[in-house]
Parts: sequence; structure tokens; C-alpha cells
Amino acid sequence: METPARVQPSGARHEVGVDELFFSTTDARGVIEQANSVFVRLSRYSREQLVGAPHNLIRHPAMPGGAFLLMWEALEAGEPFCAYVDNLAADGSTYGVFATVTPLGDGYLSVRARPEVDELHDAAFAVYGTVRPFERELREQGWSAHEAAVRGAERIGEQLADAGFPSYEEFTWTALPAEVQARIARGAGVARRPLAGGELGDMLTVARRIDEELRHWVVALDDLQRVADALRSAAPQLTGAVAEDADMAERINRTDVDNLFSTAVVYLRVWAQMAPEAGTVMTEFLADLDQLRRSCAQTRFRIALAILHNQAVGQFVAEIIDRVPGSDAARPAIADLGRAVDDGLVQMAASTSRNAELAASAAEQISVLRDLLDLPQTMVREWLSRSDRSSDAFAEAADAIAARVEATQADIDLLGTLADECRRIAVPLDVSAVEELSARLRELLASAPDQSLRR
Repeated sequence: METPARVQPSGARHEVGVDELFFSTTDARGVIEQANSVFVRLSRYSREQLVGAPHNLIRHPAMPGGAFLLMWEALEAGEPFCAYVDNLAADGSTYGVFATVTPLGDGYLSVRARPEVDELHDAAFAVYGTVRPFERELREQGWSAHEAAVRGAERIGEQLADAGFPSYEEFTWTALPAEVQARIARGAGVARRPLAGGELGDMLTVARRIDEELRHWVVALDDLQRVADALRSAAPQLTGAVAEDADMAERINRTDVDNLFSTAVVYLRVWAQMAPEAGTVMTEFLADLDQLRRSCAQTRFRIALAILHNQAVGQFVAEIIDRVPGSDAARPAIADLGRAVDDGLVQMAASTSRNAELAASAAEQISVLRDLLDLPQTMVREWLSRSDRSSDAFAEAADAIAARVEATQADIDLLGTLADECRRIAVPLDVSAVEELSARLRELLASAPDQSLRR
């Protein structure tokens, strides 16, 4: 089949409905193999024009090449990808989507939805608006399309870093869960057809139950992310406290004293010796904390993707029940989406176990750090209550030491709270219910006669 000719933007736009999910699959080269009725209708190409054509048929010229380079890098590494994208319809009009692309077998599966989070959408297009002209300048200077895309991808990363996202990957970890939660808040979900019976009615029931279970996971992961964010927010305060303790310890170690075995010397030197150890534990804790934060974000991303894929299953089944034109090709689409959900469950099961291990490790490290800070406190308080500040060698530092003791106590109390929170969340999510439901969906699809999928 001959690929349709490229069109130019007309300046017109058309909107995507909140309940409209685009679906397509491609082979490894990006050639379209399946396209659902939403894709056909909103792209304004016929199904015959889409299937067999490269997916970049709908690429809008305002989109930077660097964004697509980042996509292919993620997909070739076996990772799902998402992005805010403007697409170009056959009549030259533009429609915006939040696109997800997932590796599946030898090809790729894409589910796209209406963008709902204006702040993130606008941030992405502000970046695109500077990167695309930059790429054009490079092309005019003789750079190849690939070379310009590489530099464009670098520029995207730089601008997102300025906006507080260390990488494009971390931007997507924020964007996809935010988009899915915004969809849920607007009432999007698995369609209801209460009068539907047979395998199709059962499929919708199972898909709704999967959706409910996954939403419970979102709540649990939000709690985990909240604790990880609280730890991250507390990290500068705790790091500063350890550094100030170390500075005070250095002052104590430099102080000349006549009696090395006096109570003051013994107590304060113990404190001084503990400070470097606390610094070492803090360094290790911050490294593990970053792993916990990243792991939580990745898991939330995977859960959001599973919710979107499962909602697409529901949309397909509802289209079959409603006898939407073109829904007769739904069986392979539902099967592919089911496989994507299953693959995501495998990843999520591993991720939730990893999250629990990291949270437990963080709790242990916090307890060690708390003990290191707490151990000398009683002794130093005892010295402060008894010291003769007119004669003691440490008299000049007594006020500063007293201030550090009070500040350290506040940090110890904070660490105790954070450790308790980490222990509370150090429990893997129970994925068994969703796994059972997913297996049931596969059984229904396998047992359903072809005619029940082509009503």
C-alpha cells in the first residue's frame, strides 16, 4: 500500500475527549499494524491508510527530533516511554495527546489520551518551542537530522534540569501518574455496560475490578512517595546538622586542656569522635534515599501505565458491545493490551519488593544515625549543667555547644518519626489479586468465540 502524502499544518485544532483512548501497535520499525476507531476518527485517515504506514505519518513538524530520539533510546532499552505530543491529522489540523509507548514482543504498543495536566503540558511545550528552532538552525548549518536530534535531546535535558527534573526519564515518572490521576478525577475509567452479558460482560466486570485494585495501589504508592519526599525534604536539614556537629567537634579537638581525663574532656571528646561516624552514615543514607525515591517514582509510573492499558481494554470491550464500526478487530488488541498489563505486573511485583527492602534499609540507617547523634547527648547535657564557665577550658564554646545540643535533639526527634514511617511502609504490595484477575481476563478472551467479539 502506498503511504499517504505528507500534509502541512492548517492552523486548525480539534480536541480529544476525556474518554477517548487512542490505540495502535507497530512493528520494530514503527510501521502501524493495528489502529482503533479513535485513532482512525481523530487522525482523519482511514484504517486502510494507517495500517501499513509508518507511525510518523502523523508527526507534526513543530515537534523536535530530540523528543523522538529520547523515545527510541528508551524503547530500545526495553523501557516504556511517554510524552506530550502534537500530532497532525490528514486534513492538516492539529490534535494534542499524552502518548505512552511500551515495548511488546518484537514491536510496540501505544495508548494515547487527552492531556489533562496543564502545568506539565505547558512546561513540555515551552521546551519544545525553543528546541525545535535550535534543531532547525543546526540543519541549516549542515548538520544531519540525527546529529540535530542528538543535540536537541541534550537541550531538552538541560531545560528540564533547569525546571527541577534531573532527566527526561524523571519528568515522565511525574507526568504519567499525574495524567492518570487527573483522568480519574474527571471520571475516566473502565466503561460500564450493566446490560451486557456473556464473555463481554464478564470482561468488563474483570477490567473494572482490575481498575479498582490498581487504584488502591496508587493510594499505597502515594503514601510511600510521601514518606520518600519527606525524607528528601529533611535531608538538607539533617546534612547541615551533621556538618555543624562536625565543625563543633573540630573546635573541641583543637581546644588545649590541662587534664585530659576531666569529665568535660571525656564527654566532649566522645561527642567529637561520634560526629565523623554520623557523617559517614549520612552519606550512605542519602545514596539509599535517592534509590528509594527513584524506585517509588518508577513503580508509580508502572502502575499508572497499567491503569491506562486496562482502561483501554475496557474501551475496546465496550466498543464491541456497542457495535462501533471497526471493532471487529478487537481480539488481537485486547490480547496485546492484556500482555502489556501482565508484563507490567511482573515489573511492579519486583518493584514493590524492592521498595519495601529500600524502606526497611532506610529505617535501619535512620536508627543508626539517630543512635550516633543520641549517644553523647546525655553526657554533654550533664557537663553543661555542671560546668563552671568561668574556669572550664571549654567555657567559651559552652553556649555554642548548648545550642548544638538543642538543635541535635530536634533532629533526633525528626529521625525517630521518619524511621517509624519507613518501618510502616516497608511492606510489599500484594499483587496476587490483580494477577488472578488478569489471568481471568486471559481465560475469557481465549474462551470467547469469535462471534462474541464481533457482535
